[in-house]
Amino acid sequence: MSQNRKLSSLVSVVALFGATGLLAAACSTKDDGTGGTGSCTEIGARVSALQDSSVALTGVAAGIKTDVISACAQIAGMTAPATPTDDDVRTVCAAAKAKIQATLNANVQVVVVPPQCTVDAQAQFDCEADCQAKADLACTPPMLDVRCDPGQLSVECAGTCNANAYCEGNADVAVDCKAKCEGSCTGTCTGTCSGTCSGDCTVKNADGSCNGSCTGTCTGECSANCMGSCKGSCKVEATGGVMCGANARCKGGCTVTATAPKCEGTLKPAECTGSADVDCSADCNGSASLKAQCTPAKVDIVGMIDADVKADLVAALPKLIKVNTQGKIAVDAVGDLSDRFAAVAKAVPACTLEIGGAASAFLGAASATAQASVSVSVSFQASADVSASAGAG
Repeated sequence: MSQNRKLSSLVSVVALFGATGLLAAACSTKDDGTGGTGSCTEIGARVSALQDSSVALTGVAAGIKTDVISACAQIAGMTAPATPTDDDVRTVCAAAKAKIQATLNANVQVVVVPPQCTVDAQAQFDCEADCQAKADLACTPPMLDVRCDPGQLSVECAGTCNANAYCEGNADVAVDCKAKCEGSCTGTCTGTCSGTCSGDCTVKNADGSCNGSCTGTCTGECSANCMGSCKGSCKVEATGGVMCGANARCKGGCTVTATAPKCEGTLKPAECTGSADVDCSADCNGSASLKAQCTPAKVDIVGMIDADVKADLVAALPKLIKVNTQGKIAVDAVGDLSDRFAAVAKAVPACTLEIGGAASAFLGAASATAQASVSVSVSFQASADVSASAGAG
């Protein structure tokens, strides 16, 4: 089911079970049926978990919208509305996209040091623990290194980062690199160097920056292998692995016991025994994905471009790139959250006597979730469109 259809389903259920529906349901019993989602005890557990995810969504939606429209307005040379609507976001960001497309050309490159975003695993574990206790589930302990896909597990590695794993730096931390750098390279570049070249450059832009092969040290974006340091992510190609460097992180495999684990993807479900109708991990997923923490992005513009336009892009694009990267983690969670709210909302009225005031609060949260889901999805899409138009998607 598409996210739009999930949202429509949720809106319909909220409308169906308003105050009148809850009042009528209060006279019924759980024997009336709960829509195939479990007993009223289990429904109560799911209500609590989904409300936690709803709080996470509504908490970040407004902030994401503000960041996106302010960045788009700066690029477009507009004033962002004080209380922007979703249509305002679409309109202002469309203007920003048009400004970028009219300004950038083949001789202007956007060099991006991308952010690294990791889910808030503790938020999900806390949500799950409450849900599991209310549903009387027995589950394995919440261990991040077990729940995160090995390829998405990022750690501080005192040994070597394994072959085919990634050394990860950021705008402030460079990693040792002998492969493709997803970020800014300083060293020998075996492909096109977009930036500055300390030696001879085969193709130069009008401002003297390099946009070709560099025989010396390249500082900027490298289209092939970067032999030096990388502010970003660099895949490990050496068979025996490599030391990533001070303050760097390793994603995908470390030869020794790793510390400070973080996950850059959705957590796997907990292994539980109990009701098959309750999946606390899925109901709590929004708590982790929507509270993802990201390192700062950084942008540099290489080539002839108006100084004021360059300053606006350098200041605004990192905000959009960060939202875009966070969206890659969270957008599925937003759609699934709406789907799960819709399913449980159908069962809540029959359990009103058992779960008390939580029923009314839940339907209020469902309504807020429907609105916030649409809003945050618009913001994610707008940030992705504008970032892509600058070659920074």
